[in-house]
Amino acid sequence: MFKNGKLFVPPPRDGSDFKELFKRLAAAGAGRPLGKDGFPAGPWTPELLAEAISQIDSNRIGVDLRTVQLWFQENEKGISTANIRWLARVFGCDDPVATSEWQMELSAAQSRLTARRREGKRAGSSIAPTSPDAALPAAFDDGTGSPAELARDTDAKGPDRRFSLARRSEAFFSCGSTLNLPASVFAGITALGFLSFITGIH
Repeated sequence: MFKNGKLFVPPPRDGSDFKELFKRLAAAGAGRPLGKDGFPAGPWTPELLAEAISQIDSNRIGVDLRTVQLWFQENEKGISTANIRWLARVFGCDDPVATSEWQMELSAAQSRLTARRREGKRAGSSIAPTSPDAALPAAFDDGTGSPAELARDTDAKGPDRRFSLARRSEAFFSCGSTLNLPASVFAGITALGFLSFITGIH
């Protein structure tokens, strides 16, 4: 569809946000003058669109090229109310009715972009951080046991401090000289003989 010698694309009203809507319109070249052959001149570039907006008679300030470049980029930057007016003039092909329709469509698309951006930030901030204490039970899932169990195992495996005659005897005869055992037997026999002599048992 053409209006005033320019390619006109009617507002889609499909619920797109500003970034999605602008990307399609820029690629289609909506609002660009027809070429000499009567066909659309091609897609918009940041330079061409900035020049077209600056050439609008009632726009004395124009628009900065860097601002237009942000519209083309994948970011969270939207469009100001003043620039919505000028962009609607371009997409509306200088037709009053079409410009009004595009101004409403662009305003709604910008509102949807702002709402989605807020929802994304809210969703990101609502994720609760993981509690450090939650990792404690998992730390002992490798078979090492809990701290209490480890303490009990350590106590059970520790040295027995109670006196043991058998252990002392074993240590005495196994760690000392090989003559310890015969000497002990001889000393025992001598002691028994001495006791028998004293008590009169022959």
